[in-house]
Amino acid sequence: MWPVKVLLVFIFTRCVLTEPIIGGIFYTDDDDSKTALKVSAERFNFTAEIVQVSRRGAILEISEQVCTLAQEGVIGFIDGTGGLATEHVQAICDVLELPLIVLQHNDLYTKNWSLINLYPSPIAFNMVVEQLVTVKNWNNFTILYEKGHSIIKVQDLLKLGNPIELDLVAVRELSGDNYRKVLINAKHSGYTNFVVDCSSEKLQLVLRQAQQVGLMADEHSYIFLSPDLFSLDLTRYRYGGVNMTGFRLISLKNEKLWDFTAEYNEETGNTESVIKTKAMLIHDAVWIFANAWAKVNYLRQNEVQRHIEAESLNCDLYDSWVYGSTLMDFMKTAKVNGLTGPLIFDGFGQRNNVIFDILELTPAGNQTIATWENNQLRMSRPLVPNPEIAEETIMRNKTFKVLISTTPPYGYIKESIMKLEGNDRYEGFTIDLIDKIADILGFNYEFEVEGDYGSLDEDTQKWSGMVLKLIEEKAEFAICDFTMTAERQKGIDFSIPFMSLGIGILYKEPSKQPPEMFSFMAVFSKEVWYYMVLVQSALGVIMIFVGRISQKEWQNPVPCEEQPEELSNQFSLANSVWLIIGSVMQQGSEIAPIALAPRIITSAWWFFTMVIVASYVGTLVAFLTVEKNVLPFQTVEELFNHKSIAYGCKKKGSTKDFFKESTNPIYSKMFQKMHSKGWLVVDNDVGVELVENSTYAFFMESTSIEYTKERHCDLLQVGGLLDSKSYAIGMKKGSPYRFYINDALIQLKEAGEIQKLKDLWWKEKRGGGRCGEKQDEAQKQLGMKNMLGAFVVLGVGCCIGLLISILDMLWGVFKRTVKYNTTFKYELIEELKFALKFSGDIKPVKRPPKTNDSSEALAEEGKDEVRSLKSIRSGRSTDTRRTTHSHSSKHSSGGLSVAFARRREYL
Repeated sequence: MWPVKVLLVFIFTRCVLTEPIIGGIFYTDDDDSKTALKVSAERFNFTAEIVQVSRRGAILEISEQVCTLAQEGVIGFIDGTGGLATEHVQAICDVLELPLIVLQHNDLYTKNWSLINLYPSPIAFNMVVEQLVTVKNWNNFTILYEKGHSIIKVQDLLKLGNPIELDLVAVRELSGDNYRKVLINAKHSGYTNFVVDCSSEKLQLVLRQAQQVGLMADEHSYIFLSPDLFSLDLTRYRYGGVNMTGFRLISLKNEKLWDFTAEYNEETGNTESVIKTKAMLIHDAVWIFANAWAKVNYLRQNEVQRHIEAESLNCDLYDSWVYGSTLMDFMKTAKVNGLTGPLIFDGFGQRNNVIFDILELTPAGNQTIATWENNQLRMSRPLVPNPEIAEETIMRNKTFKVLISTTPPYGYIKESIMKLEGNDRYEGFTIDLIDKIADILGFNYEFEVEGDYGSLDEDTQKWSGMVLKLIEEKAEFAICDFTMTAERQKGIDFSIPFMSLGIGILYKEPSKQPPEMFSFMAVFSKEVWYYMVLVQSALGVIMIFVGRISQKEWQNPVPCEEQPEELSNQFSLANSVWLIIGSVMQQGSEIAPIALAPRIITSAWWFFTMVIVASYVGTLVAFLTVEKNVLPFQTVEELFNHKSIAYGCKKKGSTKDFFKESTNPIYSKMFQKMHSKGWLVVDNDVGVELVENSTYAFFMESTSIEYTKERHCDLLQVGGLLDSKSYAIGMKKGSPYRFYINDALIQLKEAGEIQKLKDLWWKEKRGGGRCGEKQDEAQKQLGMKNMLGAFVVLGVGCCIGLLISILDMLWGVFKRTVKYNTTFKYELIEELKFALKFSGDIKPVKRPPKTNDSSEALAEEGKDEVRSLKSIRSGRSTDTRRTTHSHSSKHSSGGLSVAFARRREYL
């Protein structure tokens, strides 16, 4: 009776009472979520009020709007933003005792009574991934995660992956909007298995850029953690052979799903839109509120015979809703079968017992391969069927008609001075491939050349070429550069791909540009040059200052005088600058630091210059000699906007169909231009000739571009791939031989035989290998990341030198304080005043103050020393007397002055 009574109360309260308000917190541009909340609220007779957030992390903005809604009277909030703002909203809800439902996982959320998280925990995803990795027999994989809190999920996945005993688990971050560099590095590292954790908004971008860099081939396998993978249009990836596995949280068996979808599409006016998981979670969140609200009203009516209402709550007064905790208890204990499966929560509001459908992308579309329920993975079909081939098969000793083409390198007419007959007339990649398959399966074959691969006539709806012959059973197999397309799959079946490729751009290599006049400046980036100038300027000032406060740098300018009146310092502005510049230019400056501090700083500077000069000289030669190629375009968009370059492709084939059927406006315009201007060609040979002899760019399959580059050294591929597709063996619909052909291809792939055949016919036979490996002559500038270590050593040396010089100065000040009976502060100020003048290299000798008791004795002592000095000078030569006359005059000008000009030691 309980559910019936609750239902009756729910209906009564909806019909009679004012509709309760649910607050939704979403970003301003998140129209899908706002629409989902509006539709869901109307379904359950609630009123939805939206808190719109204009930017991420706008905590103050969100707080004001949340508190405003609380004053109007709400029963709870649904937050679809995440991050630090959500934590702040949670803190407000804790105080007001209002329930909060969040739609994304974040380990930073505080697990307490006010929070319910509808999104599955990372543990659930990681447990599924662990079992999928085991089933797929991955020995290693790379985790690609989006910048943000998903690093926490990556850490959990690494911890769960330890028991699998993987050879290697690599982690790479996807930051910004350009992931090509990260993906290219992963490709060059040889990684083929990937676990991708990114937001639904970034999925399409990640897929497209992975395809552009060549990571969507048949040897690549992906597991996507986003539950929205299969809500995207994946048609362009279906025929490339890539293995994509993903999750679906939505239960397609729930009839309410289709009702909600219809109402949602009616609200948006788009009948073909695919609803994402987040919209379904919003519906389930409102459902939980409605279920708990009805139960609370039922209990309240039994107790006091009156319904409950939301209250106006003031954030500043720390109000709390008396029924908030009761409503939250019913929400956590609810057992609702929502659009995203069973809604069951633990005591902390975290979702339990999540059910996933595991889907895989195939040429036929999305297929469910497994289900995750009760923490167990139940496979509905094997991921990689690869049973052993029996000794006796239905193909053994039979003879089949095989259609081929004479498109190099897939098929050639064999060159021979003798007349050849039958199969001996042909050679090539696909000829050798079918021969190896025949050896495995034990059948015979006869070749028939067919130049038309086959297409569907739009008017007559009839097939042509190879496809028609396979349909009419005039041949059993077709093997050549035969592209798997959705259109052809309507008429025939294909084997698994034996080669993956995409459409690329063939263009002639531009003439090399001579080095620029100031190319010697290109060795370092501008940033490094700026920092070097800054460092040299700063170091000049530091050397002057350290030299002036270092006591041992003040030396007697006239060594023959034992008691000078003045001391000189070699670290003037000119000398300091010359020491720095001379070190950089590897020239001696004849300036030798005496004190410890200047020596340390100079040593650090010499080390710095050694690294800088060695790096510069080592890279300079390449920059002065390398002539760079400057391409007129790098991408398809740049080619489209280039007015002086024509472009085209074959008149017939999958490349033309790609441009013709593309929904990309640029590709469509390019096809119209190619068609109207007559830039389409009959075959690849004509296209290659046009590329070599004119300003013409030719669209062709990447494998054909590889083949052409091996024989035409002046041609190259520009940019990445436009799409991803595969070559496969064609056969009639429902062919009984398809399984055996697939298994033979798997064996050949695992043994590396297909790659060996490709290397043979691309790089060796029929003129292959003529061009060899092109060395990458482009030299990379040395940036701050390369030179940072040298700057750090210089900085540490300067800091140590400064510290020692300061200690040296303080020690000298202390000694003079004791010796001359002055205050430490006075001596320190006087020393700093003189040092910070940064002018003059002469320093007067410090004289002690006169006292009455010692003045007469000092005077007498001074006179004696004057007489002694005069007697010494009188014995010198005439030239010497002339030279020292000025000095004698100075000393004799006052006996007391000479007396006090005793030698002063500066330690």
